[in-house]
Amino acid sequence: MPLMKAMAGPAEAARSDRLEMTLRPAVIMSISLGLLWFEIVRHLGNEWSFNPQYGYGWSVPFLSLYLIWKRWRDRPSPAPAAYRYSPLVLIILAAALVAPIRFLAEANPDWRLLSWAFALSGVTISLGIFFLIGGSPWLRHFAFPFLFFLVAVPWPMQLEQTIIQGLMRGVTSFNVFLLNICGVPALQRGNVIELSSGFIGIEEACSGVRSLQATLMVSLFLGEFYSFSVRRRCFLVLAGAVLAFVCNLARTGILVWLGARHGATAIGAWHDPAGLGIFLVCLFGLWVLSLCLRPQPHAGPEPEALRSQSPQWRHALLPVFSLGLWLLLVEAAVQFWYGSHQSTITSRWEVRWPRTETSFQTVPIAPEAENLLRYNQGGGSKWRGADGRPWMMYFFRWLPGRTAALFVKIHRPDICLPASGMTLVNDNGIHLLNVNGVHLPVRSYRFDDHGAPLHVFYCYWDGRSSYENEKAANEEDWTVRGRIETALRGRREVGAQMLELVTWGYESDEAARQALQEQLGRIVSPG
Repeated sequence: MPLMKAMAGPAEAARSDRLEMTLRPAVIMSISLGLLWFEIVRHLGNEWSFNPQYGYGWSVPFLSLYLIWKRWRDRPSPAPAAYRYSPLVLIILAAALVAPIRFLAEANPDWRLLSWAFALSGVTISLGIFFLIGGSPWLRHFAFPFLFFLVAVPWPMQLEQTIIQGLMRGVTSFNVFLLNICGVPALQRGNVIELSSGFIGIEEACSGVRSLQATLMVSLFLGEFYSFSVRRRCFLVLAGAVLAFVCNLARTGILVWLGARHGATAIGAWHDPAGLGIFLVCLFGLWVLSLCLRPQPHAGPEPEALRSQSPQWRHALLPVFSLGLWLLLVEAAVQFWYGSHQSTITSRWEVRWPRTETSFQTVPIAPEAENLLRYNQGGGSKWRGADGRPWMMYFFRWLPGRTAALFVKIHRPDICLPASGMTLVNDNGIHLLNVNGVHLPVRSYRFDDHGAPLHVFYCYWDGRSSYENEKAANEEDWTVRGRIETALRGRREVGAQMLELVTWGYESDEAARQALQEQLGRIVSPG
């Protein structure tokens, strides 16, 4: 190699030396940051795969990489970091935070607080390294591509459900108003529209929050793609939100009108085509608006003038190399901890469908519910008990790794049934029921179903908790304390089961509970 440099001449030899000095730290930085973002994407991938609301998330990492490459071509001249110790402290703190995040995430892959902490740590570390290399000019220049990744992080559960429920009620009110204007009598009952021909429900897929989130991502990307000013970007985001809301109202209006005229089967036939068509109209409208807002091209400084100084790779080489080693050490420690605490599940239970009961029928699961829950096994049924009262049952099972099972906690009866027009009368809490040697944590509810008593019994079992007494049963796994204790016991996410039974006609809560015990005795058996 030295002989070849000498033969090439002094200028070419110097250029080759600079290339080697730039390439080596760049490769190390790419590997270390690649490991970090690989872990972040792997953590969020379950939500992107199993929750249709965030299915667009898989495109965001690739779009972020494209935006980084786009900004790299016109990067400004680097400047020395004026305060080098401040970014180093932030990088160290963010990297240290990765250890407890990975430790807790292995047992709680659905915990959205961890998702935000993980993503923000990745953004902080990445921007801190770019600051060490190119100073404040590089920090400002490359900030947006990394911050753009945050649009793929799931919203906090409480915020998301508040927005979804509000949008569902707003969409329902709009459609009731539209039907009455068109001469079709309609009444609103929660998120359900009552017509003379039956009931039409406005489910979460029609709330508009899914299209709102996807439109926000597209608006931000187009603003960066066309290099809009801050004012034009804000206008594009606002216009995208309005366009998504209007398009969603048009979609639900069309579906409800078809349901009123041709029955519920027409809604099922046109639900997905209408959703896809409206979404494409929304994206096309955003693109046309972006073209209208696009500024006139102007000549800028030459790329070589922008990069008159070399990046300060040496300032970031040690932090980047240490980051890679730290990530490998954290991952090895997490796998060792959970591997050494791996335990065999002995309390799994099975369900026997009561096919011999009077008037037993299978209840089909709506396609929207299948897409949302993504269960591995399950279904629904209805029958009449020995006393003639009607019963309905739903049972779902998720295998390990299918974190969509934990989405069921936001679809509990006390959340969903009031939205369908029922009134919650009592939440009697969780009681531990011994059924054929299996301890089941069953939460019981009493609703008023338009004047008739309705009892709902709900059991969520994730296989990690030991339900030995009612106190332990009431400490649900999705509480902060329960999640941390699960990680400290080294219990990975091992799948889940959900059993829900509904019955009508029992005036007494105690009578309904006794009837439930009898039904469970015929349904549940040890696995």
